[in-house]
Amino acid sequence: MMKVLKNAWYAATWSHDLDDEPLSRTFHEQPVVIYRGEGGKPIALYDACPHRFAPLSLGRVQGDRIKCGYHGLEFDRKGHCVLNPHGKGVIASALNVRSYPLAERYGMIWIWMGDPDRADEDKLPSLPILEDADFTWVHGRTFVNAHYELVIDNLLDLSHVEFLHPFLASDGNSSRTVFRAEQVGDRVNSYYDVRNEPITALFRLLWEGDEVEADLHAYMYWSAPSYLYLDTGMSAPGEDPSKAPRVPGIHLLTPETENSTHYFWAMGRNRLRDNVEISEMIREGTRNAFEHEDEPMICAVRSRMSSNDLFANKPALLPIDEGNVRARRVLSRLILEEEGNMARQAKV
Repeated sequence: MMKVLKNAWYAATWSHDLDDEPLSRTFHEQPVVIYRGEGGKPIALYDACPHRFAPLSLGRVQGDRIKCGYHGLEFDRKGHCVLNPHGKGVIASALNVRSYPLAERYGMIWIWMGDPDRADEDKLPSLPILEDADFTWVHGRTFVNAHYELVIDNLLDLSHVEFLHPFLASDGNSSRTVFRAEQVGDRVNSYYDVRNEPITALFRLLWEGDEVEADLHAYMYWSAPSYLYLDTGMSAPGEDPSKAPRVPGIHLLTPETENSTHYFWAMGRNRLRDNVEISEMIREGTRNAFEHEDEPMICAVRSRMSSNDLFANKPALLPIDEGNVRARRVLSRLILEEEGNMARQAKV
């Protein structure tokens, strides 16, 4: 069984990607079917009929129920079998399937894979910028064939951008960057500041002045288990960074298996917000960076590691690794604490 923080909310799907058809996903090595019931409320069940293990996602949605496409058994939103069309229609408790708590906020459907009695919507990540009227957003999902902590490492270490993403950084960016990391409670932040930086190709799309250089900031904020918010922008000397061109990013990682990750992302902007062409350029540029630059490199890194435990591989650490090292230690401690609590409860 993979080691993961169970009692937490994880991104399941962008709301606009869940339509009238059931959606099949795997989270924490468990197959899950998600569908919209009556009134559009999302429902999540274990994606296997207990009779012959046919995926319920291959069935048909009828109101709050989902009907198995193999033998017609029907299940309600709680996972209870409510119709057995065979024999005398006896419904044994063995015909029930697990249901999972869901919440819908910020245009995302979130799933709770742990103890359902502990699911609390107050514990959802706070991402109000996704609903901020000053920004236009594009959304996407990338599938990464690697452990989710390797993706966290990649995101907390933005020094790789100069070398892997030429659209996002200028030559020599790393040598000009002032970096620092900090830990506030269980939250880890990595800060990157560059003064008088050539305006990058991304920000040139949004730039309205005549400047060729500006001050760049890129601040990445990580919260357990796998929520990351990137505040990035470029401002002319003396300009208020909060009023200058900004391109914030949301990065939500959900472990599929020990070696695969659902990566949900959103990129915003506060300039030329109604320009559809720029939206598509940012969407395609982001997708290309994640799918054809980050993902292949992360997979190549994993191919040279003996396990997903970074520290067991004895890496040569640099100062730029402080953020991801801190995050790994925080997450490891939280998982151990949760496992300890679960063990104690099992003995009671």
